[in-house]
Amino acid sequence: MGTRYEDQPTEQWAGPESLDPTPVWKQYLLVAILLVVGLGAVVFVGVAALAPQFVTPPALVPGDRLVLAASDIPPVGRTAKLIGAPIIDDARSFYLVQPTKGQVLALRAHWSPTASQPECRIIVASGGPPRFAATDCKVFVPPADVPQFTMTGEPLDNTRLDASTPRGLDQYLVSVSGDRVIVNLSRVIESSERTSGPVPTGIPTPQATQ
Repeated sequence: MGTRYEDQPTEQWAGPESLDPTPVWKQYLLVAILLVVGLGAVVFVGVAALAPQFVTPPALVPGDRLVLAASDIPPVGRTAKLIGAPIIDDARSFYLVQPTKGQVLALRAHWSPTASQPECRIIVASGGPPRFAATDCKVFVPPADVPQFTMTGEPLDNTRLDASTPRGLDQYLVSVSGDRVIVNLSRVIESSERTSGPVPTGIPTPQATQ
Protein backbone atom coordinates (compact mmCIF):
# COMPACT_ATOMS: atom_id res chain seq x y z
CA MET A 1 0.00 0.00 0.00
CA GLY A 2 1.26 3.49 -0.83
CA THR A 3 1.54 6.34 1.58
CA ARG A 4 -1.49 8.60 1.51
CA TYR A 5 -1.33 12.40 1.72
CA GLU A 6 -3.36 12.29 4.92
CA ASP A 7 -0.71 10.08 6.51
CA GLN A 8 1.96 12.81 6.32
CA PRO A 9 2.65 14.92 9.44
CA THR A 10 0.66 18.15 9.49
CA GLU A 11 3.81 20.26 9.71
CA GLN A 12 4.70 19.06 6.16
CA TRP A 13 1.38 20.09 4.70
CA ALA A 14 1.37 23.10 2.36
CA GLY A 15 -0.64 25.99 3.59
CA PRO A 16 -3.74 27.24 1.74
CA GLU A 17 -1.79 30.29 0.45
CA SER A 18 0.29 27.96 -1.78
CA LEU A 19 -2.80 27.35 -3.89
CA ASP A 20 -3.40 31.04 -4.59
CA PRO A 21 -2.44 32.04 -8.17
CA THR A 22 -0.25 35.07 -8.89
CA PRO A 23 -2.47 38.16 -8.82
CA VAL A 24 -3.63 39.11 -12.31
CA TRP A 25 -2.39 42.70 -11.98
CA LYS A 26 1.16 41.44 -11.40
CA GLN A 27 0.99 39.39 -14.59
CA TYR A 28 -0.21 42.43 -16.56
CA LEU A 29 2.57 44.55 -15.06
CA LEU A 30 5.23 42.01 -16.08
CA VAL A 31 3.88 41.86 -19.66
CA ALA A 32 3.78 45.67 -19.84
CA ILE A 33 7.40 45.96 -18.66
CA LEU A 34 8.54 43.42 -21.24
CA LEU A 35 6.69 45.28 -23.98
CA VAL A 36 8.23 48.62 -23.00
CA VAL A 37 11.75 47.13 -22.89
CA GLY A 38 11.25 45.45 -26.26
CA LEU A 39 9.86 48.61 -27.84
CA GLY A 40 12.77 50.63 -26.44
CA ALA A 41 15.27 48.18 -27.92
CA VAL A 42 13.57 48.36 -31.33
CA VAL A 43 13.58 52.17 -31.26
CA PHE A 44 17.26 52.29 -30.25
CA VAL A 45 18.30 49.90 -33.03
CA GLY A 46 16.24 51.84 -35.56
CA VAL A 47 17.68 55.22 -34.57
CA ALA A 48 21.23 53.82 -34.58
CA ALA A 49 20.71 52.36 -38.05
CA LEU A 50 19.41 55.67 -39.43
CA ALA A 51 21.95 57.85 -37.61
CA PRO A 52 24.26 58.19 -40.66
CA GLN A 53 21.41 59.87 -42.55
CA PHE A 54 20.77 62.50 -39.85
CA VAL A 55 24.26 63.71 -38.90
CA THR A 56 26.33 66.34 -40.71
CA PRO A 57 29.53 64.86 -42.20
CA PRO A 58 32.14 64.26 -41.02
CA ALA A 59 30.73 62.51 -37.96
CA LEU A 60 31.27 59.31 -35.99
CA VAL A 61 28.00 57.56 -35.12
CA PRO A 62 27.19 54.49 -32.96
CA GLY A 63 28.68 51.29 -34.26
CA ASP A 64 32.03 52.96 -35.07
CA ARG A 65 30.69 54.21 -38.39
CA LEU A 66 32.35 57.27 -39.86
CA VAL A 67 30.10 59.36 -42.09
CA LEU A 68 31.83 61.41 -44.78
CA ALA A 69 30.47 63.55 -47.60
CA ALA A 70 30.48 62.04 -51.10
CA SER A 71 32.55 65.04 -52.17
CA ASP A 72 35.43 63.58 -50.12
CA ILE A 73 35.81 60.77 -52.65
CA PRO A 74 38.82 61.53 -54.88
CA PRO A 75 38.27 61.46 -58.66
CA VAL A 76 39.14 58.24 -60.49
CA GLY A 77 42.89 57.72 -60.70
CA ARG A 78 43.76 60.73 -58.55
CA THR A 79 45.77 60.83 -55.32
CA ALA A 80 44.09 59.16 -52.36
CA LYS A 81 42.72 61.32 -49.53
CA LEU A 82 44.04 60.70 -46.03
CA ILE A 83 41.32 60.61 -43.36
CA GLY A 84 42.69 60.90 -39.83
CA ALA A 85 42.95 63.32 -36.91
CA PRO A 86 41.01 65.17 -35.68
CA ILE A 87 38.12 63.21 -37.21
CA ILE A 88 39.42 59.85 -35.95
CA ASP A 89 42.53 58.75 -34.07
CA ASP A 90 45.72 58.04 -35.98
CA ALA A 91 45.59 54.29 -35.27
CA ARG A 92 42.40 54.03 -37.37
CA SER A 93 43.36 56.51 -40.10
CA PHE A 94 42.87 55.44 -43.70
CA TYR A 95 43.10 56.54 -47.32
CA LEU A 96 39.91 57.09 -49.27
CA VAL A 97 40.51 56.19 -52.90
CA GLN A 98 38.54 55.51 -56.10
CA PRO A 99 40.66 53.27 -58.38
CA THR A 100 37.83 52.86 -60.91
CA LYS A 101 34.47 54.54 -61.36
CA GLY A 102 32.18 53.56 -58.49
CA GLN A 103 34.85 51.52 -56.67
CA VAL A 104 35.44 53.33 -53.37
CA LEU A 105 37.98 51.86 -50.94
CA ALA A 106 39.13 52.82 -47.44
CA LEU A 107 42.69 51.48 -47.13
CA ARG A 108 44.25 51.55 -43.67
CA ALA A 109 47.17 53.95 -43.26
CA HIS A 110 49.04 51.35 -41.20
CA TRP A 111 50.32 48.00 -42.43
CA SER A 112 52.33 45.10 -41.06
CA PRO A 113 54.09 42.36 -43.06
CA THR A 114 52.51 39.76 -40.78
CA ALA A 115 50.10 39.93 -37.86
CA SER A 116 52.91 39.42 -35.35
CA GLN A 117 55.22 42.16 -36.67
CA PRO A 118 55.26 45.92 -35.91
CA GLU A 119 53.16 48.16 -38.13
CA CYS A 120 54.59 50.46 -40.78
CA ARG A 121 53.06 53.74 -41.89
CA ILE A 122 51.58 53.92 -45.38
CA ILE A 123 52.27 57.01 -47.52
CA VAL A 124 51.36 58.13 -51.03
CA ALA A 125 54.53 57.76 -53.09
CA SER A 126 55.67 60.68 -55.24
CA GLY A 127 56.59 60.37 -58.89
CA GLY A 128 55.29 57.87 -61.40
CA PRO A 129 51.77 56.42 -61.34
CA PRO A 130 49.65 56.79 -58.18
CA ARG A 131 50.70 54.20 -55.61
CA PHE A 132 51.28 53.63 -51.92
CA ALA A 133 54.49 52.79 -50.11
CA ALA A 134 55.38 51.64 -46.62
CA THR A 135 57.69 53.73 -44.46
CA ASP A 136 59.00 53.67 -40.89
CA CYS A 137 59.29 49.89 -41.15
CA LYS A 138 61.53 48.41 -38.49
CA VAL A 139 61.36 44.94 -40.05
CA PHE A 140 62.94 45.88 -43.39
CA VAL A 141 66.75 46.08 -43.67
CA PRO A 142 67.97 48.04 -45.49
CA PRO A 143 65.15 50.63 -45.54
CA ALA A 144 65.34 50.82 -49.37
CA ASP A 145 63.63 47.44 -49.60
CA VAL A 146 60.22 48.55 -48.29
CA PRO A 147 57.18 47.38 -50.32
CA GLN A 148 54.88 49.42 -52.52
CA PHE A 149 51.20 48.88 -53.30
CA THR A 150 48.69 49.67 -56.02
CA MET A 151 45.75 52.00 -55.44
CA THR A 152 43.65 48.93 -54.63
CA GLY A 153 46.07 47.87 -51.88
CA GLU A 154 47.77 45.02 -53.75
CA PRO A 155 51.58 44.67 -53.56
CA LEU A 156 53.40 45.85 -56.68
CA ASP A 157 55.24 43.17 -58.64
CA ASN A 158 58.50 45.14 -58.60
CA THR A 159 58.57 45.29 -54.80
CA ARG A 160 61.06 43.27 -52.76
CA LEU A 161 58.78 40.85 -50.93
CA ASP A 162 60.18 37.64 -49.51
CA ALA A 163 58.15 34.61 -48.56
CA SER A 164 57.48 35.72 -44.98
CA THR A 165 56.28 39.28 -45.62
CA PRO A 166 54.17 39.86 -48.74
CA ARG A 167 50.55 40.80 -48.20
CA GLY A 168 48.32 43.66 -49.26
CA LEU A 169 46.82 46.56 -47.33
CA ASP A 170 43.94 46.04 -44.95
CA GLN A 171 40.77 48.03 -45.56
CA TYR A 172 37.56 49.07 -43.87
CA LEU A 173 34.09 48.18 -45.11
CA VAL A 174 32.70 51.07 -47.17
CA SER A 175 29.23 51.89 -48.47
CA VAL A 176 28.06 54.89 -50.50
CA SER A 177 24.53 56.13 -49.86
CA GLY A 178 23.47 59.15 -51.88
CA ASP A 179 25.63 62.09 -50.84
CA ARG A 180 27.28 60.18 -47.99
CA VAL A 181 30.12 57.71 -47.59
CA ILE A 182 29.85 55.39 -44.59
CA VAL A 183 33.07 53.74 -43.41
CA ASN A 184 32.61 51.01 -40.82
CA LEU A 185 35.72 51.23 -38.63
CA SER A 186 34.69 48.11 -36.71
CA ARG A 187 34.80 45.98 -39.86
CA VAL A 188 38.38 45.47 -41.03
CA ILE A 189 38.89 43.39 -44.18
CA GLU A 190 42.32 41.89 -43.58
CA SER A 191 44.54 41.04 -46.51
CA SER A 192 45.65 37.42 -46.40
CA GLU A 193 49.30 36.54 -45.94
CA ARG A 194 51.05 34.92 -48.89
CA THR A 195 53.27 31.90 -48.67
CA SER A 196 55.62 32.84 -51.51
CA GLY A 197 56.54 35.86 -53.57
CA PRO A 198 59.09 37.37 -55.95
CA VAL A 199 62.37 38.68 -54.63
CA PRO A 200 63.65 41.18 -57.21
CA THR A 201 66.32 43.79 -56.61
CA GLY A 202 65.76 46.65 -54.17
CA ILE A 203 64.02 49.88 -55.22
CA PRO A 204 64.63 53.45 -54.08
CA THR A 205 62.78 54.53 -50.97
CA PRO A 206 59.78 56.67 -52.10
CA GLN A 207 59.14 60.04 -50.56
CA ALA A 208 55.75 61.12 -49.21
CA THR A 209 53.81 63.71 -51.15
CA GLN A 210 53.09 66.98 -49.47
